Amino acid sequence: MKKLFISLILILSCFIYGEEKVLYNKVITNSNPKIRVATYNIAAGANNFKVDLKLTAETIKKINPDIIAIQEVDRNTERSGRTDQIKVLSELTGYNYVYGKTIDFQGGEYGIAVLSKHPIVSNEIIKLPYTNTDTKKEEEPRIALVTKVDVPGFEVPVTFINTHLDWHEDPNIRLQQVRTINEVTLDMRGIKILAGDFNDTLNSVIGREMERYWTTVFDGKTDHRTWPAVNPEVAIDQIFLNNAQVWKVEKVYVPNTGTEKDTDWKTVSDHIPVIVDLKLLEQ
Repeated sequence: MKKLFISLILILSCFIYGEEKVLYNKVITNSNPKIRVATYNIAAGANNFKVDLKLTAETIKKINPDIIAIQEVDRNTERSGRTDQIKVLSELTGYNYVYGKTIDFQGGEYGIAVLSKHPIVSNEIIKLPYTNTDTKKEEEPRIALVTKVDVPGFEVPVTFINTHLDWHEDPNIRLQQVRTINEVTLDMRGIKILAGDFNDTLNSVIGREMERYWTTVFDGKTDHRTWPAVNPEVAIDQIFLNNAQVWKVEKVYVPNTGTEKDTDWKTVSDHIPVIVDLKLLEQ
């Protein structure tokens, strides 16, 4: 049944994307394309249950990413005043957007989104497993949102994937989820970047699983704790680069010290964002 489920997703991917330009392996020696990407769990635009999308938008503009993965986005829910949050954030930032619903919630929807300075030429939702195979208990449904973004300087659109994985201490469901993402995206050719709230650290079974196809942007020295924002304890917000490319990570910014002068990050969300500047060396 699982193999049939994956096959249907792959068939749908081919139908959506159709014929694409083949990206041949090439070492880039000059005019290397660059991109700034980020991931940010915005806690439905609320801190201490007070929604402030204007503050969230101002923060995103300060980050100034080419593309940013956003988690915990409300759409017309009661708790958020029936506001289409990603539409408002798009209007306030001037960014393009796509949204992916994970669940129906309080008369509206709750999910994840991608904001981009550049045209989003296609998008796809991958539904992820959410049943613990040991206990047979179903948890909250989860997805991966796959976008293709036409970023200037790159030969083909950048495949940018956003996800928000299961939060339970038992990694059973998360492991199923990352394996599904890996199995589906393995057959997607091109430049691939994966970002989101993984609800797990790099030294976990999830981190080790990701190493099969992806490389973290962190060098092992960077303090990248992101939750909770008031006093960060765990590094659960991640950005991964696919092993089909070679990148130079020019800068990683995780404003988690509480001494940053640009923004009082703990007032925006219960997560700290991850921002990275990248230069493509080999496509």
